[in-house]
Amino acid sequence: MRESDFEVFETVGALVVVFDRDGRIVYWNRRCSDLTGYALEEVRGRKLWDFALASEEIEPVKAIFAALLASEVPSPYANNWLTRAGERRWIAWSLTSTAGPEERRQYIIMTGIDRTESKEALDALRASAARLDASAAETVRLYEAAREAAEDLREANQHMVTATIRAQEMTEMVEAALVRSEDSARELRAVAELRERFLGIVGHDLRNPLGAITMTADTLLHRGKLDERDQKAVSRIAASTGRMSRMILQLLDFTRARLGGGFPLDARPTDLREVCRSVVDELGAAVQLQLDGDLTGTWDPDRLAEALSNIGANAVDYARPGTTVVLKAHLQRGEVILEIINQGDPISADVLPFIFEPFRGRRTEASPAGHLGLGLYIARQIVLASGGTLDAGSVGGTTTFVMRLPRNAPAASPSSSRA
Repeated sequence: MRESDFEVFETVGALVVVFDRDGRIVYWNRRCSDLTGYALEEVRGRKLWDFALASEEIEPVKAIFAALLASEVPSPYANNWLTRAGERRWIAWSLTSTAGPEERRQYIIMTGIDRTESKEALDALRASAARLDASAAETVRLYEAAREAAEDLREANQHMVTATIRAQEMTEMVEAALVRSEDSARELRAVAELRERFLGIVGHDLRNPLGAITMTADTLLHRGKLDERDQKAVSRIAASTGRMSRMILQLLDFTRARLGGGFPLDARPTDLREVCRSVVDELGAAVQLQLDGDLTGTWDPDRLAEALSNIGANAVDYARPGTTVVLKAHLQRGEVILEIINQGDPISADVLPFIFEPFRGRRTEASPAGHLGLGLYIARQIVLASGGTLDAGSVGGTTTFVMRLPRNAPAASPSSSRA
């Protein structure tokens, strides 16, 4: 394989890095530059472990290179890459090599897929499953089946990328290689969409067994024939299934937004005073209402209640004990302005820009209230679909979420953009 052939990797929908026998970078494609912030000319001739690996991962990667030079074929592996900005990205890799004169290794080619978001999502699902009561064993079994299916899908995707790269090495004609790489890119997009749909399907299918568990627990509680110990156990089951149901609904909303379906709105004349009061009743916490002026308009009251509930639950979770969360609403120049304010630890400056991104808020683990780190993301998508904006600020121990809504929501909700 010649260096002039490397440009074909620009059409591959994966990260591609080419090394010489000494482990120095000969080429990497634009996707590597977009991910790390390093241009090809900045890294050519450098070794990967000199700038892109955490210290604990340097020796394992060197061992993999040594094994490949010794004619061994390493198994696919995954590790963290460090970007120029210091961010860690979890990459799933496979390696191959090309033969030069005298059958010696000429180039080592490493192909990878950025799995950061899917790894965080999988970690969050594992953490939430661990909180389920032992009596919800059927739910845990379904989760494990979903996890194994996701791992199988990842392996199939990795094999597909490896097969594509090897097929490109077998051809000497650039046009044929371009055709193969275009096919590979389409397949990778299809796999990404399948992954999002898979989350939605799993979330949908989990609702039936959860519904059966919830109904059984409620029936046992209402019969009143349980002793105190059994009643507490059944109450824990009901609370756990309630949290899991909220997580599933969040996953379904997340999947709808990520696949471009947006949030369909049923806009109708609505009084936000009633919406705010119902949200405060649902939160069941000390929330002070300050409602001023005419707060009527044309919106989807159920979707706005969902958005306010997500933000309000976040404010209650992080409020300093003994303080009151404030929900304010007033009319300003044709827009309704809603503010949710709490007192507590401020949101740090490095976290605030990502507060509305999925799985990247203040925390990535599921909260005791049954959230997966999707609540603020879903709230913003609902507000955007309503033609409004949602922002957050945190100064001096006071955190404020500001929602701005035009008095008439769009007739048809736009598709939510990917975050």
